[in-house]
Amino acid sequence: MALTESRPTTGHTADGSEQSASFSNSPMTVLGSGDHKSIGVVYIVAGLLFGIAGWIASAVLSAHQASDFLSDNAYLTLLSHSRVGLILLAVIPIFIGIGTYVVPLQVGANTIAFPRAAAMALWTWLISSAVLIVANCIDGGLTGGSEKAFVLGLLSLAAVVLSLCLAAICVVTTVVALRTPGMRLDRVPMTSWSLFIACSVWLITLPAIVAELLLIWVDVRYGNAQTFSAEGVPWQMVSWISTQPQVYAALLPAFGILADVIATMSGRRLPQRNLFLGAIGAFGVLSVGVYAQRVLYPDYADQAVWVGMSILIVLPVLLMFAVVGSALKAGKPKLASPFALSVITLLVALLGTLAGALLVISPLELRETDAFAMGQFNLIVGAALIGAVAGLMYWAPKITGRKAVDAIGGLNVLVLLGGAVLAGLPMCIIGFSTRFTGLEGATDALTWVSAVGCVLLAVGALLGLLGLLSAARRGAEEAGPNPWESGQTLEWACDSPPPTGNFGELAVVRSAEPLLDEEA
Repeated sequence: MALTESRPTTGHTADGSEQSASFSNSPMTVLGSGDHKSIGVVYIVAGLLFGIAGWIASAVLSAHQASDFLSDNAYLTLLSHSRVGLILLAVIPIFIGIGTYVVPLQVGANTIAFPRAAAMALWTWLISSAVLIVANCIDGGLTGGSEKAFVLGLLSLAAVVLSLCLAAICVVTTVVALRTPGMRLDRVPMTSWSLFIACSVWLITLPAIVAELLLIWVDVRYGNAQTFSAEGVPWQMVSWISTQPQVYAALLPAFGILADVIATMSGRRLPQRNLFLGAIGAFGVLSVGVYAQRVLYPDYADQAVWVGMSILIVLPVLLMFAVVGSALKAGKPKLASPFALSVITLLVALLGTLAGALLVISPLELRETDAFAMGQFNLIVGAALIGAVAGLMYWAPKITGRKAVDAIGGLNVLVLLGGAVLAGLPMCIIGFSTRFTGLEGATDALTWVSAVGCVLLAVGALLGLLGLLSAARRGAEEAGPNPWESGQTLEWACDSPPPTGNFGELAVVRSAEPLLDEEA
């Protein structure tokens, strides 16, 4: 039996008329759409734009540390907004967008679960993100001095978190409830599995931010503004999302993406697939960090749980390395940009987790300054960005129906690798200056190098957007359903871009690589 009984070139609208598959919808169509593909594309584009702004803000912060040109209030505002922005306005939304677009296709669903809720989550997140940026610009946000702007910042940040949680519910429910017949949970493609784990972690942890924001608001409105809303305390209450172990949760979906990319590019089934599934699951468990809060639990860094999780989380990454190495040894991968970006993602992720393990070793005294933690943050979030761009270059033909310009992706390999390494490692080296005094004289130079790395990461996000747009240009080569010619999962069984409804009738799935079963 063929995998699909029919592969329609057109879908059907609600009134039964045919609708051609198209990447370019009119603005009004996108605004009112519950189609998961339109929703996913908006998330991706907006997240990349916010990511560019976030990395530029990080570069300004690094430059300030070298030349001290910002006021204390401006520095704290930029610090809190760049950290929160890169996590909640860039990395997580980009992965939510990829999940909203790709997960229904990978599990053989006609749409995402609760499509109208998914659309509501998108526009609530987008509007709230804009309001949050405005609040920070008018002396609000988590470190602002204007009470009205401060409250506006609290409200908009809470709306950002709640909208992301609603979007995560849609993705998780799609994986759990809308899988095609025969697709057991252990047969779910790696990207869908990693997003299932990541969204579950976000749903467990991110609502705590809303509770903390409520405490802060009550203190402002009815208290003496000396406890939870005192100067510097609101940022300390929320900063746990950008420190370990919680920061690792932003990296989770990248592992599933790189696994799918490497399997496709090597043209073989991923060896020891269950080990990779287990490694992603273990990484997710070890990235739950809602307890690691300076204000509510100031002694968390002295507890064995925090130290143990920070060290053990290196093991799943090493296990993924072993599985990927086995896959590359067994096959001859295509040297396309998604493959190179995937390998770099794993390398930078290993550097970030090793930095986290070093951070908790007390004799090294790396917690004496914030430099080492900032370097680790840049490595982890940089790895997440690289993984997201790898996914965009990988699915660009599916999203647009045309092949992307691989030269852009090839250039981005160098830009993102250089950006992540330069943004992260110099700050980690500065962190050792508390232990090795000979490094103190190089602090300013290393800080400027880190600023250059942040700028490169902003350029990498821009090139990722340009790579997607290059595939949407007129005159580009048509992609076809399976442009990589070795796609293994169900998204490569439908047209590019997929029509409304995605699929015709699907056969029962017999393994995690149904397209390879069809060829056998």
